Amino acid sequence: MIRQISAIAWKDLKILFKDTGGIFWLFLMPVLFIFVMTAALGNQFSSGGDSPFNILVVNEDSGPAGAQLVAGLKSSGGFDVETEWDSAPLTREKAEQLIVSKERNIAVIIPADFSATIQQGAFGATGGGPPKRAQITLVVDPALSLQFVGPVKGALAGLSQQAMMFVLAPRGIEMFLDQVDQTLGTPVPPKLRKMLQERAAQGTSMGAGMDSLVEIKETQPAGMAIESFPNSTQQNVPGYTLFGLFFISGVLATSILEEKQVGTFRRLLAAPLSRTAFLLGKLTPYVFVNLVQVALMFAVGVFLMPLIGAPALNLGRHPEALVLISVVTSLSATGLGLLLAALAKTHTQVGGLGALLAVIMAALGGVMVPRFVMPQFMQTLGLITPHAWALDAYQDVLVRGYGLGHIWPGIAALTGFAVLFFGVALWQFSWD
Repeated sequence: MIRQISAIAWKDLKILFKDTGGIFWLFLMPVLFIFVMTAALGNQFSSGGDSPFNILVVNEDSGPAGAQLVAGLKSSGGFDVETEWDSAPLTREKAEQLIVSKERNIAVIIPADFSATIQQGAFGATGGGPPKRAQITLVVDPALSLQFVGPVKGALAGLSQQAMMFVLAPRGIEMFLDQVDQTLGTPVPPKLRKMLQERAAQGTSMGAGMDSLVEIKETQPAGMAIESFPNSTQQNVPGYTLFGLFFISGVLATSILEEKQVGTFRRLLAAPLSRTAFLLGKLTPYVFVNLVQVALMFAVGVFLMPLIGAPALNLGRHPEALVLISVVTSLSATGLGLLLAALAKTHTQVGGLGALLAVIMAALGGVMVPRFVMPQFMQTLGLITPHAWALDAYQDVLVRGYGLGHIWPGIAALTGFAVLFFGVALWQFSWD
């Protein structure tokens, strides 16, 4: 019995390893997946040096509180703080332009009256009403996930309190010492006064109620039509829709390969059928299937997600743009399937290469890991995938409130991918 088991196992191993191309792709997929995901998430596990993402800081305040807040952000180690762009100090207008152009995702705006408002709120007359609050504005790309906005807001809340104490504590000590001078009739020695003020500046608290002097306002860049920030459904539905769309490329490639093996193509040679007509005929039904899949996935987001307590998918102000994005993305996915069919020779090769491309491109394109948290070279590398362009175009409509006029770069890129994939498939395709 052992001999029989060994003989069968040896036979299957020889058959399996006879397809060297299939084995190559089978082993390559996990290796590349480990490499891509490690590189993409490297910043998330770094203990220093690299930062999860960049943060723009515009300090319009000439007082000590603004400078202290900027210094605190830089020394926190959690962000790569940028206060200049092209060797010039950042302005709010420039920061918002960088967010609109998608070069950056988030900016902190410290207003010109930040220090003065804090001091007035703590020591000025209020007329019996609540003191005026100093306001920090957080300008955020609406497509930025709340899991990344939250830590920034948390850090700002803590650091703004430290900056506030840096301003208020010495002034409070000075006022107290002035009262001591008046009471005793003898001035406190200058060295002692200075020492107390310096120690007060290093303090972390001045009693209850001081946290109400600073507030953080979250907004989006001027010109973005969206009125609310994204929910989990708006983040996940387009991403995993793309993940499913490109898996159909393997199904299409397998269908063509099976027709080759059963001899269908040999019969087609007798007909006046060009390779172009054949490949377009194979592509068309799968484009239709992909569009049905997109409609189904988005319908789940709109109608079913609320039934389980999740937010409903908001289709944005221009849902017609979603149709165009879906069409060119489907053409790109099915074009990739034709390319797979032209290059692969066996089912193992189709399965290995198809899974490799579907998973690796999804990872590079931001479906699994948002591209903005990746190192810069990984963000640039992601642009070689249709996933990055499609996901960005979807979120332009769903989250940023854009219409057809703003998504044309993504449409052009996806059309280019579709033409490229189909062209190479046509060039490499053979009937046998």
